[in-house]
Parts: sequence; C-alpha cells; structure tokens
Amino acid sequence: MKREYKELWLGDEFKPQKAIIKRKKIHNGGSNNPIVFHDYESYVAKFQDKEKTTDDTYTPKDIYEAVLDYVRSIYPMEGKEVLRPFYPGGDYERAEYPEDGVVIDNPPFSMFTKICKFYSENNIPFFIFGPGLTIFSCLKYCSAVIIAPTIEFSNGAKVKCNFATNLIGDTLVTISHELSEAIAACPSQNQKVNLPKYRYPEELLSVSDLQTMAKGKLQFSIRRSEAVIVHNLDNHPKKGLFGDHLLISEAAAVKAAAVKAAAENAIPIPLSEREKRIINNLK
Repeated sequence: MKREYKELWLGDEFKPQKAIIKRKKIHNGGSNNPIVFHDYESYVAKFQDKEKTTDDTYTPKDIYEAVLDYVRSIYPMEGKEVLRPFYPGGDYERAEYPEDGVVIDNPPFSMFTKICKFYSENNIPFFIFGPGLTIFSCLKYCSAVIIAPTIEFSNGAKVKCNFATNLIGDTLVTISHELSEAIAACPSQNQKVNLPKYRYPEELLSVSDLQTMAKGKLQFSIRRSEAVIVHNLDNHPKKGLFGDHLLISEAAAVKAAAVKAAAENAIPIPLSEREKRIINNLK
C-alpha cells in the first residue's frame, strides 16, 4: 500500500518527516484494521489469551463512553473512525492509521510522553488518558485536559488521571467540568456524594485552628475583649458549625494567620527577577 508523507510542523520550521498515515483500506464497506474501534466487546476480545502486563488497560466501558462523548462535544467526529491501538500485542508505532481516524484510548503511562510526541509529530489526532500529577510532561507536544475525579478501573485500581490531546488548538491547558461530572456519574465509579466545602472568614477561629497553631513555636493569645463565642454564622446553612467557635477582631485574625502559616512550615519561595521578566512578557 502506498504510504503518504506530509510536511510536519516541528519547532520553528517545517521539516519533511515520514508520516505513517495510510489511505484507508476498505473491506466490504468497513475496515478490518484491528485498531479501528467498533464496539467495546470486540475491543475487550483482544485481551483474551494475551499475557497481561502492568500497563494493560482496564478501562470501564461507561468511562470510555463518557470520554468518547466528551470528544464528540469538542471535536467534529462525524465521518471519523475511532482508533484504539493500545491493547495487548498491539504496536501503536506500526499500526495503520486511517486518514479519518482519531485515537481515543488509554495508553501505558510508562510510555506516555513518547506516545504524545509520536502522535504530535505524525499529525495524528488523539485524545488519550494520561497520568494525574505528571500530565505536564505532554505540554511540549500537545495540550492537557484536567479533570477532578479519581478513576476506578476494572481491576480495582484507583488512579488520578488527566488527558492529553492535540484537538484543542492553541489552548495549552484547560479544566473540564463537563468531563469531570460525566466520569463521576458513571455507575462503575460508585462515587460518594460530594459534601459541600466551606471557606470560613479569617475572623472565625476554631479549636482545630488553634491546635494547628500550637504545633509551631510562635506564641498566640486572645484577650476577652478581642473575641466572642459563636455557635453559627448568619449566612451559614442550617446545620451550622460543629462545636463552639471564636469570632475575633481583624487585628487578632491577622496575627492568627501568621502564626498558623509558621506552624504549617510553609516556606515562601519568591520569583526571581528572570521569572518576573518572563511573566511581564506573557500576554
């Protein structure tokens, strides 16, 4: 089959690079290409009788469908073929990538950056699962989509994930409430109900706050004239505060914040002059 080569954008100039995009092979009106995704059951069948590794994917069906629906909402998928090259025995570098294909898959995280580089340099559209805390390793080659929930996979592993993609243009990093909510709502996840979290004013002091402050070395005391005992706040929901709290003066609150920060051993790291110049040049 004739290979097609493209001029690819690499760094500051165009350089001729071999692209492995091939013209689509048609068999009886459809493709027999093993990486073309037809349904979840046919995909899972590729795992049978294959030696398992720690990098094998165990993506729940409803999670994958939620991701697929999200991609359809941000990228024109009509007429496109969904590709899943990452299955036991598959070789993503030697797979046949149809011109109208989009890779939407959960790759081995041990090769994550290499995979992002490969797809970006070969101009292959993709939206793939990525690691939670080290997702920025992809930013040299593509963009990152950040989500809130931890994903529980079919093997029971609970993994903090984000996503890497070249489908969102010049955007470097974006958070997706839509994808976060869709994943959290999947039946396979058994997500606990998220209770509301409150950020209380600095003038409200709890016993817990004082216990944290007691871990440090700075002294802190409050005079009776600086505080009143409260059981709730006017704008707080009906259940109110747990236990008695102190409503303290603004001056005492400033001192309390400083003592608490010192007790938490938070060491401030200021920006250098070079980094300040970089920030000043950002648009």
